Amino acid sequence: MTATTGVILLVVVVLFFGLLAIRLHVGLSLMASAFVGVLLLRGTGAGVSTVANQPFSTAADYSLTIIPLFIVMGILAVRAGLAQAGFDLASAVLRRLPGGPALASLAGSGMFAAVTGSSVATVATMARVSTDAIVRAGYSIRLAAGVVCAGGTLGVLIPPSIVLVLYGVVTEESIGQLLIAGIGPGVVTIAAYAAAIVALVMWQRRRAGRRAGETAADPEGESGEALSEGTAGSGAPGRLDLLGFGYLVVIFAVSIGTIYLGLATPTEAASFGAFAALIILLLRTRPPAWLHEIKEALTEAIGLTAMTFLLMIGAGVFTYVLALSGASTSLVSAVTEADLSPYLVLVLCLVVLLPLGMFLDGISMILIAAPLLHPILTGYGFDGIWIGVLIVKVAEMALITPPVGMNAFVYSGAVREAGLGRVFRGVVPFLVADVVVVALLIAFPAIVTFLPSMSAAQ
Repeated sequence: MTATTGVILLVVVVLFFGLLAIRLHVGLSLMASAFVGVLLLRGTGAGVSTVANQPFSTAADYSLTIIPLFIVMGILAVRAGLAQAGFDLASAVLRRLPGGPALASLAGSGMFAAVTGSSVATVATMARVSTDAIVRAGYSIRLAAGVVCAGGTLGVLIPPSIVLVLYGVVTEESIGQLLIAGIGPGVVTIAAYAAAIVALVMWQRRRAGRRAGETAADPEGESGEALSEGTAGSGAPGRLDLLGFGYLVVIFAVSIGTIYLGLATPTEAASFGAFAALIILLLRTRPPAWLHEIKEALTEAIGLTAMTFLLMIGAGVFTYVLALSGASTSLVSAVTEADLSPYLVLVLCLVVLLPLGMFLDGISMILIAAPLLHPILTGYGFDGIWIGVLIVKVAEMALITPPVGMNAFVYSGAVREAGLGRVFRGVVPFLVADVVVVALLIAFPAIVTFLPSMSAAQ
């Protein structure tokens, strides 16, 4: 790569972040900056040809049909009330535990994140509702902020995960294996977050006990934690929709279970799941409302699918510019030929993702970083599926990492009384939990690889 090419790439990167600064959509920012890069590298004709052809070549992939199918499946399940049924059941089961409302909100955020495939959208949607429920139960707004911001990251690992699907597409790893591989780390992450909530609440209660006799509220809202089990779990739960939760299990079994058993490809499994969700919606909706619910679900699915494909197309054009300039090849060669410890390279590659959380959501980060990091790390002999789960996990972790985590900024915008400082303090325990989880995944790769090795996923 020549010095002139390096200057052109610097112009492209600066232009990209400049467009993001003026709030242009990430996909359009990627495409516009990449177009300028092709113009500078190859001229007007090549630039126009790239913009005309590259979007089609990026999107014209049969395996991408899994994305709208999973999106439709999730939205139909939500409109059938299945996510609410799962949330209500979690609330009833967890309400007597320390931090019960926070644990229930964690479950709700995880379900919503799995449906939308977007941490940022989850935080924006769940922020107000979850915060009101947690604070009303006597806990601090700082705890609520941490739960919502961290809970939004759960959907990237728990299948069906749109981010893992996109990772499989851009790296040509098995999508079915990636989806199955996300289950173990997803469960470990949920357990780590739940442990962080319980530990934080218990510590706050002990601190509150030492302040016995103090009745004045903390003006900063930091000592509003529940002081007794009765405060945290007051109120009897309403009637539980156990049938709805059962339907949710059926959809998971039809979609992910068939992938695990090798009975269907990921695309076929996604279509089975979408069809099952449609049937369940029809069973749980009165006939006059069928058409309206289906129409609204399809409209929402079209919007989410279009957003995802716009990001993917923009990232595809941007990646093409990196390949055209020789930057990606030079980077891969330089790193793989260096005399560095494989695990040092692994850690450095994962750390590189953290600053991107200030500007990009998880999908954008994966689409940009995966084509660069995957060949470097597999060149050192690491398993591609294991690497994929690690990269996806850290990319979402970047969204809650101070001082650049995008989820924290979204939450502070939705719940203005929280304040950005308290939001970042609230996510620290969950960030520590994430670091522990990543360390466990690196130390014990079987957490990721065990289920795929036992499955017949394609």
